[in-house]
Amino acid sequence: MSTAAITTETLSPDAPSDPVTSSPWLEKLDVWAEYLGDKLNPILVKETRQALKSRQFVITFSVLLIASFGWTVAGSLSLMPLIYTTPSAPRMLIGYYIVLALPMLIVVPLAAYRSLESEIDDGTLELLSITALSAWQIVLGKLASASLQMMLYLVALFPCVAYAYTLRGVDLPTLALMMSTLIVTALTLTVVALSFAPLARGRTGRISTLLVVLGVLLLVAYLLSFAIISMITYGNPMSMQWTALLLISASILAVSVSHLLLTTTASMLTPESENRSSGIRWAILMLTTLVIAINAFAIEWMAGENEVLGVFFPSLLVMGMLWTLAGSMMAAESDVVTPRIQRELPGNFASRMLLVFFTPGPATGLVFACLGVITLLIASFVAIERMQDIGSVMRPRDFAILRHAILVYCSYLVVFLVLVRWIVAVVRINNHPRVEVGLAALIAIGVLSALVPYSIGLHYNDYRPYSYSAWQVTNWVWTLGTIFDNQLLSGVNEVAIAGLIIGFLIAIAGVGRRALAMRTATPEAVLTEKAKAV
Repeated sequence: MSTAAITTETLSPDAPSDPVTSSPWLEKLDVWAEYLGDKLNPILVKETRQALKSRQFVITFSVLLIASFGWTVAGSLSLMPLIYTTPSAPRMLIGYYIVLALPMLIVVPLAAYRSLESEIDDGTLELLSITALSAWQIVLGKLASASLQMMLYLVALFPCVAYAYTLRGVDLPTLALMMSTLIVTALTLTVVALSFAPLARGRTGRISTLLVVLGVLLLVAYLLSFAIISMITYGNPMSMQWTALLLISASILAVSVSHLLLTTTASMLTPESENRSSGIRWAILMLTTLVIAINAFAIEWMAGENEVLGVFFPSLLVMGMLWTLAGSMMAAESDVVTPRIQRELPGNFASRMLLVFFTPGPATGLVFACLGVITLLIASFVAIERMQDIGSVMRPRDFAILRHAILVYCSYLVVFLVLVRWIVAVVRINNHPRVEVGLAALIAIGVLSALVPYSIGLHYNDYRPYSYSAWQVTNWVWTLGTIFDNQLLSGVNEVAIAGLIIGFLIAIAGVGRRALAMRTATPEAVLTEKAKAV
């Protein structure tokens, strides 16, 4: 039969239709897959070709295969003849884990960092920025390429892990926990490495950043390897409930933290004429909400167990550091709102009322940071009261000290962020500083507010030790130290609450009509160009 006849028969309306291809959900899946492929395919294909043809991947993959084969032979021979009668899986599995962990925890994240850093250093990122690719697509392409390399390593070593499991001595849940922990940690480390790439400025900065990334990777790889090897050797010391809670919580938080870091990385690669701050604020809000929800679930589910404190205190410390760091940079954002940003702002009254503090600018950023600090303060108070009601090993006086310390720290932070906003506003009169200047200003304020009153008091007391007094109210270090020394200061709650309220009101007063950008209409030429691009 000729080609024309086949084509005519195929296109004939009387030809029977395939029931599989005519399924509506398969058609929707095909459309979704095609859309996703169009979004990720250009940069993913480029990165995958470069990665799989690179010397780094060829050498790493070859070494992985040789090392796994060598350990299979050497480990099996070293266990002879007891391998037939004695459980031998732990020893073999430890060797396979080391072979797999080195490329996944160190080589792949470091290669992803070098790939993005070289794009920025060579200037090819500027060429990509003028194309239809967005910063998010570029970053996700780097991450997808690294994930593909990890998948190849996992597939190559999967038969060896299955062989170790057949030797007995390690149960399937432990093996699944080991592999899931390794995969989640490797992906998170890759995101962390990518987030460091845009921070490099100059040759010295690139070398310093590379050393920091390498140090972080080695530290995390060592700690994770120690934990997993101990779990393989001695078993999982935690109960099934805590294992499930920590695994699910860690996975959710890893996704949320990765989203925040990827958003930050994409914003640093985005031109200054576009909105670079709203996405970061949404990501921080989502992470804070998840941390509060996980703590609430842990407190209610594990009521009365002492391990809840092991979840509450680290999360409280990390969230306090996050809002301190993010708040200082939000208060130091540029107050210039370009026409492109104004065209993307909320237009109606309801959206402006609900999303006003997500709009770019130092005034809205300061209020957003203050609201985040106050939310964290209220959530901490509620959690402490709930743990005290349920029952905990901590004494009531310890809970009171913790409440005082949290309230005082949040009050100092809000006041200091207001001062950062003013200082950066003065600096911006004749300069155009980066947002990192806000962090430097916060550190300077913190050092001076503690050092100056202490030095003055030391001078007036002839440089002899003296007791804490009301004149040291700005000395946050001494104030917090006195609280943690079980010396509950009289009136400290009233002063802290007053400072918190005054600082928040000053932050709100700074959001006037001049500081709050208004939405503008999109020009017809821009709409025409967007229609052509689609």
